[in-house]
Amino acid sequence: MKRKSVKKLFRSVSAVFAAGVMALSVMTGSAVTADYESDIAELQRKRASLAEEKKQLEDSLGSYESGAEDQEKYLELYDEKMKVQEEEIANIKEQISILNDDIADLETQIKGKEDEVAQGIEEFKARIRAMYMNGNDSIASMLAGSVDFYDILARTELMEKMSRHDKEMIDGLNEKITSLNNDKETLEATKTETEQKKAEAETVLVELQQTYADHRETKEWYEAQAEYSRNRTAEIEQEQADAEVELQNFIRKQQEELERKREEERKRKEEEERKRKEEEERKRKEEHQPRRQEEEQKRLEAEAQGVEYVPEPVEADPEPEEDTSEDTEQYVTGASQGFIWPCPTVLNMTDTYGYRTINEEGGASDFHKGIDINKPGCAGEPIVASASGTVITASNTGNGYGIHVVIDHGDKIATLYGHMSSCCVNVGDEVKQGQTIGYIGCTGYAYGNHCHFEVRVNGQHTDPLNYVSMG
Repeated sequence: MKRKSVKKLFRSVSAVFAAGVMALSVMTGSAVTADYESDIAELQRKRASLAEEKKQLEDSLGSYESGAEDQEKYLELYDEKMKVQEEEIANIKEQISILNDDIADLETQIKGKEDEVAQGIEEFKARIRAMYMNGNDSIASMLAGSVDFYDILARTELMEKMSRHDKEMIDGLNEKITSLNNDKETLEATKTETEQKKAEAETVLVELQQTYADHRETKEWYEAQAEYSRNRTAEIEQEQADAEVELQNFIRKQQEELERKREEERKRKEEEERKRKEEEERKRKEEHQPRRQEEEQKRLEAEAQGVEYVPEPVEADPEPEEDTSEDTEQYVTGASQGFIWPCPTVLNMTDTYGYRTINEEGGASDFHKGIDINKPGCAGEPIVASASGTVITASNTGNGYGIHVVIDHGDKIATLYGHMSSCCVNVGDEVKQGQTIGYIGCTGYAYGNHCHFEVRVNGQHTDPLNYVSMG
């Protein structure tokens, strides 16, 4: 998985906390309860922890994948170096083999020359032995056996030639043996030097193999860490989905509770109004009872005297005044007012609701749950409440929205304003339509200054352009 895939996963946590609290309707004039704040705080801590862990995994995954790629490059480099070194060792071995063959050839030649010397010596010994056996072991014998002076000279010259030939032959053979031995010593020295080079090359190869093994081990470690990061990211995504279900269940219970309280409040006021009217009727009757008795007495007396009784005109009782106090006003939702554009000074929109391509992440695609409102130099421009309502979030909750505000407008409709540089309202505040609630910024998971605006119905995101327009 590439890094951009983990960023896409990280963005999914951005909606988790806000998706829950946005749909929560708050009764008019009532503040967020302690139980609600406690529950939301716990959900917020849980989601912030997941978001932080996912962000760390995102950062580490890129580092692990980069490390594995670097180690792969090292492995390719050292693999090439080992091939070169193995070729060099093979070449040296070939040189040593050639030297061994040359040395063996010289040893054969030396052995042949030594055999020739030995044979010449044996032949010389045989002639001496024959001369001794024949009595020709002295010059006197040689002279005695000569027939004349010329024969003596011939025999003497022959002996000298034979002696000189044997000496020259033996000396030549000895010189050849010496030369061959010198060549052998040179080859053996060269072989020793070559074997030393071979040993050094083999040492280098062992070092390269060890370095290669180290890089492979490091690469495997990076790959294992990257795989763990991917698997843990998938687990976090599932945990976030489970938490979203948990939060939606919590929202529904809160909504049901609020509706129940509103219904109880309505019935209570109706009962109070009924009792008030009954009490007023009772008091009115009590006030008119003496007068009715007096009128009845006068009528009876007139009948006794035979006179027609004409009752005196009676003023009609005044109609009871309507109670216009705040306690008797009906609950009016902000949603019934309609919605206005949240950035009155920035009438420009970039990303719309739905699937989009993120160029900053190499063309990655994700589902955009709102619209992005911006223009050059829009940092610090005011953001206003799109409709009247109650602030249920006004902080940086650790998710991708950064500093953001969520307003409940009743009728299970809420709006979210994200990536603010700062906000100027607090949880529980009642805000009017068009009231400034914060300023455009670039906090949270954002690529530039803008206002991310969402409309959620019963906790589910919907297209804001069904509610607002720039016109």
